[in-house]
Amino acid sequence: MSPRREQLAAVVVFVGLGVFWVSLLLAGAESPGYSQTRDYVSSLAAHGVEDAWLGMLAIAAVGVAGLGAAVLLWRLTSAGALALAGAGIGFVVVALVRIDCPNGAARCGLGGRFDVHGAPAITHWTAAVVSAVLVLVGTALVAYALYRSGRRLAGLASAVAAAATLVALVGTGGQSPGVVQRVWIAVMTVWLVGAAVLALTRPTS
Repeated sequence: MSPRREQLAAVVVFVGLGVFWVSLLLAGAESPGYSQTRDYVSSLAAHGVEDAWLGMLAIAAVGVAGLGAAVLLWRLTSAGALALAGAGIGFVVVALVRIDCPNGAARCGLGGRFDVHGAPAITHWTAAVVSAVLVLVGTALVAYALYRSGRRLAGLASAVAAAATLVALVGTGGQSPGVVQRVWIAVMTVWLVGAAVLALTRPTS
């Protein structure tokens, strides 16, 4: 892959993550009663939510960042890159196929899982879970590839990202899922930025 393409992919990662965080914070501020530490991210993009386009933009931007990371990591591990690309596409699906929150984003789905019924909700949550699993697989494969190539510190960081994804998968729910989601997203943000920097500074030979 040419250095120019890698630079472009890195820009996609950085811009995607920046758009995600700005859109997430704006969407939360515009939604009455919404709490970033309590509520689901998906509820910001739901039907029945004011300015839901901001939530949709945030989730889709994460997907686009994942696609950029997949391009950057292709030379390191094609299998890991494919997993991250699949996750990126999945998050775009999550953004476009929305759940229903008729009373607004605040507290939507708390106290357990959302009431999942109907094709849109089933598609939304299936895409969300599959995407998270693919992120777990992708980060684990990147960790393994980095360890085998001798970059053990970077491999350890990727293993931490994979572990955070696993915790988010099994721990999101109850009365305050927002905390778990935001911690995971913050870890993944750092990991994606690190992956982009690592790819750009990797020797070409």
